[in-house]
Amino acid sequence: ALAYIARMTRSFMLDQLNQEYVLTARVKGLSERAVIWNHAFRNVLVQLITIIGLTYASLLEGSVLTETIFAWPGIGQYITTSLFNADMNAVIGGTVVVGICFVGVNVFSDILYRIVDPRSRG
Repeated sequence: ALAYIARMTRSFMLDQLNQEYVLTARVKGLSERAVIWNHAFRNVLVQLITIIGLTYASLLEGSVLTETIFAWPGIGQYITTSLFNADMNAVIGGTVVVGICFVGVNVFSDILYRIVDPRSRG
């Protein structure tokens, strides 16, 4: 997941650094560091928040498989074991916990998005 985020960050930064407002900031005499951090990265951060939020869903999905294969204790193995033992209350409870975690991360991502992007404040 980290390699994917790093690759997307690089791609987003290259796109932003070719925009006209970055050229304008450079022409005004700002240092390269100020151009990258204060102008380009702030716009990239908006896109990164979305990518990181969506990547978390993949990590939750992969945890069930990883915990089952490597016999690591965790909620994924608990749900799988409960499913094989036909304990539907435990399966539903585990699914609800994972769902709440997923919704919580998405809400947190939306809050960060509104903090970082002034256009979304309305």
